[in-house]
Amino acid sequence: MKSKKIALMIIAAFTTLSLFAGCSSAPKAAQNTMAAREAGYAEEYYEEADGNLNAAVGSAKNATFSGNRSSTASAAGKKTITAETNAAAPVDSNNPGANQGQSQTNVDPTKGRLLIRNVNIAAETKEFDTVRQAVEDKIRELGGYVENSGVSGTGKAGSLRRANYVIRVPADKLDALISTVGSNCTVTSTNERTTDVTLNYVDTKARLDSLRVEQDQLTELLKQAKDLDSIIVLQNRLTEIRYQIESAESTLRVLENQVTYATLSLSIREVMEIKPQEAPHVDTYGERVAKTFRNSLHNIGEFFKNLFLVLVAVSPVLVPMIVITVIAVIIIVTSVKKGRKKRAAALAAQQAQYQAQLKAQAPVQAQPKAEEKKTEEKKEEKPAAKE
Repeated sequence: MKSKKIALMIIAAFTTLSLFAGCSSAPKAAQNTMAAREAGYAEEYYEEADGNLNAAVGSAKNATFSGNRSSTASAAGKKTITAETNAAAPVDSNNPGANQGQSQTNVDPTKGRLLIRNVNIAAETKEFDTVRQAVEDKIRELGGYVENSGVSGTGKAGSLRRANYVIRVPADKLDALISTVGSNCTVTSTNERTTDVTLNYVDTKARLDSLRVEQDQLTELLKQAKDLDSIIVLQNRLTEIRYQIESAESTLRVLENQVTYATLSLSIREVMEIKPQEAPHVDTYGERVAKTFRNSLHNIGEFFKNLFLVLVAVSPVLVPMIVITVIAVIIIVTSVKKGRKKRAAALAAQQAQYQAQLKAQAPVQAQPKAEEKKTEEKKEEKPAAKE
């Protein structure tokens, strides 16, 4: 009985476990099925999105190309109109303001060239305050403004004043301001630079028109776009186009401002006495030789002056080096002299020793010679006795 109960309990336990396993596998299968379906839907969705994206990009490219063609044609038309207007309209050289209008400078390239004028004037005067006030009053009268200014000096002897101005005035009224400066002080130098920016302005304007056409077409495509990817691509391109439009508009505003308002850089120097302007003098050959000789002497003097300054500058290092060098030379010379004396003394001692040896060997060598002489004499006496 106990074995039957144990077997029934084991069967019941296996049955329960199998039921739990089946219940748990069913949701997993369902989840796998749903995942497969979602993957299939996603693949179909992205394939459709890719097709729409390619179509949107192709449309945008076509629109850009057509906009560029239309803007290029309009730019070419503008250039043609400009050439015809310049050829047909006469230029009044005696009244420059008449060519550009009474109160406003021309900023339309179809009515004439766009020129930027920059003038530099250096002047001197004894009536420093009066000239400054007259110039500033004339600037306000002409509708200009001072972009930058500065005054240095105290006006006392040894510290005369100098004023520097950067003035912006309407371009057609610049000559009136220059006349005011010339009538109130002595002009010492004048420099004028004129820059023609007509082509730059026309090209920038044509590029701006082309960008605006492309912006309108991309906006229409964005209204018609339905998938997310196409919308993102179109918005990114629109952002780039808007940035380029703002840059082109800023360039046009800068060019228009520089054409409308000319720039005058004015330097006024206070002097105690105005020197009359002298005619240029042409030096003769003798004067040139004398001037060259004086310049040579001056350059030699400047060279020695600069050399002395260099020596003074390096003296903190040079003087100790010279002292050390002199001490080293003295030590070396002294040691060399001592060495020579020692060698001379040693040589003299060797010579004395050699002489002593020679004197010691002389009697020893003399005795054999005397004996040989006596022997020879004996030999000679023996034959004489026999006879």
